[in-house]
Amino acid sequence: MAHLPYIQNENASPEVKVLFESCERMLGRVANAIRVAAHSPKIAQALVGLLVPTNRAEITEVLDIRTKALVILKTSILNGCDYCIGHNSALGRSIGFEDDEIDAIAGDYENSDYFSDPEKAAIAWAECLTELTYRQNLGAMARLKTHYDEAQIVEITMVSGFLNFWNRFTGGLQIDLESSDSVGKIMKSKSIDPDDYVQFMRNCWWRENNKTDETAGEMAAGEMAGGSTAETK
Repeated sequence: MAHLPYIQNENASPEVKVLFESCERMLGRVANAIRVAAHSPKIAQALVGLLVPTNRAEITEVLDIRTKALVILKTSILNGCDYCIGHNSALGRSIGFEDDEIDAIAGDYENSDYFSDPEKAAIAWAECLTELTYRQNLGAMARLKTHYDEAQIVEITMVSGFLNFWNRFTGGLQIDLESSDSVGKIMKSKSIDPDDYVQFMRNCWWRENNKTDETAGEMAAGEMAGGSTAETK
């Protein structure tokens, strides 16, 4: 049982409703972890702003979804995060992973025929990051560099780093895995419409009583007036 209550749609504040509506549109559902994170709406909105491009491929177009899913699953399996394993096993199946393939990620992936050499390097790097052995295992980075460019290495590292945080957030707060029907909706989110993401980023920052908009308008008007005066002089 979760340590904190899940915010339900009918009890959501206006800013949380924007967050929930965007999650429904982009990710197919509002996960329990988001319903807990929404107790701090500003952090939750920034969190989703990072979660989507980190865990999906369409926003940056730097790293394919299969590689990201491998890194996500390896990190979550090592951390024993049942919540994230449940979600991302569903994601893996939606992009073609077999159950034996998911088992191989947890096991002897180095000798598995399911994974290419670049994929094995990415899984190994996720293992180093999660087990904090990257200082001792310098060969892991050298191996990664033979298969990926700088931007891809940043994303692989970011994916595993984000999941290490997310595993601890969901595990520490004992967030419950949703029903199989709800988890199954993750299959709809294996790809993200970049326009939906851009719209979320534009809409998610609320302005109390529109004060920010009014202030910005006043400043812009003042600058224009000042510019006109200077030109007249």
